[in-house]
Amino acid sequence: MINHKSLYTSLALLVALCFQTTELFAQQSSWKTEDGWALRKAPGSSRYEKFFAVGVWNIPGYNLQAMEEDQVAYRINAKPYLDKSPLYNLVYLSPGKTKYAKKRVEVTGSITFQETMKAYLDNIQGLKRGIDSDYVRRQYLNKHIEDKHLEYLLDSAIHNLRVTNGDADHIWAPIDEIVNGGAGSGWCWHPSVGKKIKERIKKQEKNTLVYTDLVGIARGNAYLFERKYLQTHDSMPATVPYDALGEDAKIMENRPLLGFLRAYDGRPVYDNGTADYTNYDLETLKTLFYENLKISAAAYKESGDVFGSNTFIDFNTYPVLAGTAVDGIKAGVGEETPVWLYFDGNGYAKPSDLSAKDFAQVLKCQIYTSIIHGATGIMFWNDRSLSPEVFQALEPVLTQLNENIPVITMHTLEKKALNDLHYMIKKDKNRRYVIASNTSRTESIELNIPNGIKRSLKPLEVLISPL
Repeated sequence: MINHKSLYTSLALLVALCFQTTELFAQQSSWKTEDGWALRKAPGSSRYEKFFAVGVWNIPGYNLQAMEEDQVAYRINAKPYLDKSPLYNLVYLSPGKTKYAKKRVEVTGSITFQETMKAYLDNIQGLKRGIDSDYVRRQYLNKHIEDKHLEYLLDSAIHNLRVTNGDADHIWAPIDEIVNGGAGSGWCWHPSVGKKIKERIKKQEKNTLVYTDLVGIARGNAYLFERKYLQTHDSMPATVPYDALGEDAKIMENRPLLGFLRAYDGRPVYDNGTADYTNYDLETLKTLFYENLKISAAAYKESGDVFGSNTFIDFNTYPVLAGTAVDGIKAGVGEETPVWLYFDGNGYAKPSDLSAKDFAQVLKCQIYTSIIHGATGIMFWNDRSLSPEVFQALEPVLTQLNENIPVITMHTLEKKALNDLHYMIKKDKNRRYVIASNTSRTESIELNIPNGIKRSLKPLEVLISPL
């Protein structure tokens, strides 16, 4: 016999859930990508507009704990700064309904997806545990990516994030440094994982945006090792293939998988048995950055709508690599796909003998060089353990950048890069502008645009000027 009361109750709950989900979705921006840009239709708007992202992760002096340590405190403690600052239109936040004085887009999901997959793998009997277990666990996940139970866990996690975020306007960033496996210390999350997560997100939020930070190290990764290994083998072995590193390879006791981080041509990221970068000259690094990012981006193309890298340590040494990184990623995902790079927003890799003000100028050169090469957004990861000296010194640079967004969003007539000279010409109706940078730390460079402008750019100088 049908229990009509129970049936009516279930129907009422279903209708309420659908109404709640519809209401939440109505508060979200609608996104699409086109010509290298993320286009946003904000809630209540009738048209899509170019969105130049200025994003931030951690606010020094306010976020004293990481998101994964205390998600509630992270969100609450960010509020005082975000309420008063107009500089960032995009912010990484733990999920929650805390309201902010200035409406901005939130980035959500990074911690939840890692925890969801960890919970899934922890429940698989017989999977190896320990310091090199990432290899076995991620091979298993790659082979069982169509497991319906995994889909259920992902769907539940996505739904719970949506409900927890309420009407907070958000995009998604499921796995940080997906090709490096997270902070470069483990094995890669395979392309199938990124593709599956994006697929499940889009089933619930069709018109949202998925941002994928590819790597934290552009010198090499475990995915590139696998790719080269499979050129001579039918499949990856069941256990960690230490023998592939060679008889004389030194294995770090506490981080044994680091030896597998390799460039596209097999060159190692780290000196044998250490956590020190292998020493490569600039021209070699340019080649490694370009080829590694091109191959990785192409492999993970179905993992996101917008792509980036978190490789600012090398950017700080060689600002020209910010342009190389954009070129490499776009060569992999296509010119039409947006790129948003990460930069060092609070001096994590700042040389001790460089002032915060001077370091901010180095960052300015990196930022505009990436824009000249086609980046349509910038992101900042901030070391919250440091005093906010660099974070504050960067504010005038970002104030000027925000003022220049109307120029940056203009149509690009021309782009050119020759060694350390980089420039682009922008046009809007009858107005033309040049954005130029000199990535040399020591030499001035002559900028000469026929029928436009001729002047000398000092080391690390950036120029934004009408023509």
